[in-house]
Amino acid sequence: GEHRDGTLAEFVSLPARNLFPIPEDLSFVHAAALGVNHLTAWRMLHTKGQLKPWHTVLVFGIGGGVSLAALQLAKLAGSRVIVTSRHADKLDKALALGADFAINSTVDSVDKQVMAITNGRGVDLVIENVGAAVWSSAMKSLVRGGRLVTCGATTGDQPPADLRRVFIRQLQILGSTLGDLHEFADLLKFVEASGLRPVIDAEYPLAQIHAALERLERGEQFGKVAVKIQDVLTGPGHHADPDYRR
Repeated sequence: GEHRDGTLAEFVSLPARNLFPIPEDLSFVHAAALGVNHLTAWRMLHTKGQLKPWHTVLVFGIGGGVSLAALQLAKLAGSRVIVTSRHADKLDKALALGADFAINSTVDSVDKQVMAITNGRGVDLVIENVGAAVWSSAMKSLVRGGRLVTCGATTGDQPPADLRRVFIRQLQILGSTLGDLHEFADLLKFVEASGLRPVIDAEYPLAQIHAALERLERGEQFGKVAVKIQDVLTGPGHHADPDYRR
């Protein structure tokens, strides 16, 4: 939906090589959620972040789709995960999903809390899609030689560089966006083996698309907001059952 038309439509056309079977026992809503958030988080954690089971990961802005995907994938990989949010209820939900520690960024200094949690060491990997508002805390939270992987800038794209910290502490700053077909195939295998299910906040019919978008604009969601498009195909070769997989 950025450089090409998206899939919020009753009919779409795409190359056959871009089609993958849905993993067994995965609903269409859960499957649809994998193609953006979880693929983005997969590349950030594994391809760019080189995540290991013994790593500690800091995830900013829990409640958003990529951040929640990063929490799920990092925990399933065996890592320890610290999450942040300005909303206490979202932090509680993240802890229920398996987060090891939660920091309310409206009350506490994120980097100071991270250092307290890690006994002054810092985290191995920061997953960040917020931008300028959290950049300083993100940099200060990293262990020497740690990686910061960013895929967004919702609060601004011109943060302070803090170059002395970058070179003195040997930090790595890595940009990332979405993923390729090989990474998506690896993600689908992982989902099938692990039983991962994306977090779905709410489902709307296509006729209520404006209500779905307004929920996103208000920042009320915890997970994906799904739009369900009724099967309009009829005739030979088509199937009206929404759980039918072709």
